[in-house]
Amino acid sequence: MGNKKILAVCTAGAVLAMGLMSACGKSDEKSGSAAKTSEASVVTNDNGSVARTYTESTVTTNGNMVTERRRETRTPLDADGNMLESSTSEYTQSYPVGEEGMSCFATRVEEKGDESAGARKEDGFLGLKFGEVFASTNFVADADEPTLLRAAFTPKKALAGFDDYYVYVTPTTHKVVKVYACAKEAIEPNTSWRRHYLIEALEKRYNTWARPRSWCRPIYTFAVGSGRFVTACLYGASRDYETVLVAWDDALLTTAADETEAIRLEARKNAVEKRKARIDDAASAF
Repeated sequence: MGNKKILAVCTAGAVLAMGLMSACGKSDEKSGSAAKTSEASVVTNDNGSVARTYTESTVTTNGNMVTERRRETRTPLDADGNMLESSTSEYTQSYPVGEEGMSCFATRVEEKGDESAGARKEDGFLGLKFGEVFASTNFVADADEPTLLRAAFTPKKALAGFDDYYVYVTPTTHKVVKVYACAKEAIEPNTSWRRHYLIEALEKRYNTWARPRSWCRPIYTFAVGSGRFVTACLYGASRDYETVLVAWDDALLTTAADETEAIRLEARKNAVEKRKARIDDAASAF
C-alpha cells in the first residue's frame, strides 16, 4: 500500500483550515431542537493541486429521534489554480437514541435465549476472529499503528464496492487486533432520506445501534461487546479511501503494546551487551 494512510476517522493529509462557522437554533420542546454547522477547508496535495470543500450539516432532535442532514460541495483545482470540476453530495438519515431506542435490541436478544450465539457475533469481522493467529509472510510496519503489523487479505465473502482489506496483528504472536475494509469510491454517496444500508447491516449483524461520532461527518461507532468496537466512515475517510469500516479489540491493543515494549526492551538489552563487548574488545587491544 506504499505510504497510503487508512484511518477510522476522517482525515485529509495536509489540511489548512480556512474557517469554521457555526450557528445553533432551538425551537420549543414540542418540536424538538436543531443545531447547524458549516465548515470550509482546503486540502493541498503532494502534486500541488488543491481541493476546496464546503460542508453544511444540520442535526435535529425530536424526542428520542435524531435526524442528520449533510451537504458537501467539493471543488478541485489544478496546480495552476484552474477549477477542474464541482460536485455536491447530500445525505439524510434518522435514528433513535437513549434507553428507549436501545430496548428493542435488548428484548430481541433475551427472547432468543441463546447467549452463545450473541458471543459468536462479536468475536470476528469479515471472517477473521479477534485473537486468532493470522499466518502471513507479508507483514509490514505502519507508521499510524506503531504497535501493530499490517497485511492485506481477501475475505471469504467480499463487500460490494470495497477494494482493499487489511488485518492488523500483534507484533510477536500475530494475533488479529484490527480488521479494515476500504473503498476507493464512496459507497452510495447520494443516499437521501433513509439510513445508509451499511449502517443498518452492521446494526443487524451486531444487534446494537449505531452511535454518531461527529456532528458534521458521517462517522458511526458500534459497541459490539467484550471491549470490541466497529467504526464506519461513509465517505471522506482518508486521502486514499472514501469509505472505511474498521473493527478492533481493546484488550488486544493492550497486548500489542506490551509485546512492542518487550521487543524494545530486548533490543535495548542487546544494544548494551553489544556495546560492552566492543568496549572490552577494544580495551584488550590497547
